[in-house]
Amino acid sequence: MEAIARSRTAPASWVERARILLAYRSDPSTYAVGEAVGVTHQTVKRCLDRAVRLSVMAALDDSPRPGKAPEITTDAKAWLLSLACQKVKDLGYPHKLWTTRLLARHARDHAEASGHPCMANIAKARWANPRP
Repeated sequence: MEAIARSRTAPASWVERARILLAYRSDPSTYAVGEAVGVTHQTVKRCLDRAVRLSVMAALDDSPRPGKAPEITTDAKAWLLSLACQKVKDLGYPHKLWTTRLLARHARDHAEASGHPCMANIAKARWANPRP
């Protein structure tokens, strides 16, 4: 925990939460810890509650966020990747290399037949710049 609190490469949220937990161990006051770390006492209390509820190490991680489930399955992503690794000429196109636009169009045209209906409306921007 001390190594994480001193780390310059760990995520900032981990470092802050580790510093909160270590400071609370030496001074069990949410207000004093908040002052020492530079956060509010509510942030300290929330971190402590997570540590008690989950575990000390699990309290460092962010909670899962609500949101829409991914529309594109991992199988469909693998299919698209294998498609991108194929030679364009082998699929009947006059080009030497894939362009993002051509690959997206080919994926849209052949997604249903390949068993990946989630790729039927794929656009170039959806997979060319994926989010982490």
